[in-house]
This record gives sequence, C-alpha cells and structure tokens, in this order.
Amino acid sequence: MIADMLKMENIRIMEEAADWKDAIHMSLEPLLAGGYITENYEKAILECMKEYGPYFVLAEDFALIHARPEDGVLEKQLAITLLRKPVIFEGSDFPVRVLIALGASDPNSHLDAMKVLSSIFMDENKVLELVGSTEPQQIYGLLVSAEENLQ
Repeated sequence: MIADMLKMENIRIMEEAADWKDAIHMSLEPLLAGGYITENYEKAILECMKEYGPYFVLAEDFALIHARPEDGVLEKQLAITLLRKPVIFEGSDFPVRVLIALGASDPNSHLDAMKVLSSIFMDENKVLELVGSTEPQQIYGLLVSAEENLQ
C-alpha cells in the first residue's frame, strides 16, 4: 500500500536541481534523513549509473532512483521529488521532472507500490496532474486515488 511506503514528509516540490547528480542527491535526502537508507545507497546508485547509464529513467518525466537492497536500505520507503525545471540525465534524452527514490528492503515488498506508480506513468492526464501539483498533499492524493482505482 502507498500509505506503507510513502510518508507525506518525503514528498517535495523543488524549483530545480543543479545537475543530474544533484537531482539524485535531492531525491534521496528524505530517505536518508528519515533513517530509511544509509549514505552508501547514493554511492551505489552513482556507481551503477557509471556502469549502466541512466537505468532509472523509465520514461519522459519519470526516474525511479534505486539500487539493490543490500546497498544500504534499512527500511522500505519511497520519496517523491517534483522538479519544476526538468533535469536531463547523462546518457538519456528524456527530461525528468518526477524523481521517485525507492528504498526497497527486499525484491518483492514494493511491487504493489510500483503498480500504482506505473498506472500513473501510463496515463497522460495523471502525468499532467502530477507535474502540475503545487502541494505535496496533491501528489499524495493522486497516488492514493490511483491505488484505489486498481483495487
């Protein structure tokens, strides 16, 4: 359930990131501050980016910032950072405005949340609603509503 994986304080709306590395750092800050991940998690993501390129850019507007559970996840949790000015990740042509930081503590417990997120990614109206949000509560409400529609 979204309520189990996303706390309101982990949703932020920011003007912009200095670059793609800053965007990754910004997206992970709430998870680190909340004690859901260790500092090593960001290092692991940057190492994977060097090796595989922007594997976490899923589609235009969306990046799922993540690494393996053993790379520093202490407890499963999501954080969502909405950037007003999109960022382009090195090696990708897609502008990204929504960064979803995922701390998955195992291979399966986050799959229901991923279904909800993918239902939003695939609906252009929901994407427009998400990127047009002005308050974290709007983003949270959109996710809860999307989850209810899947049930």
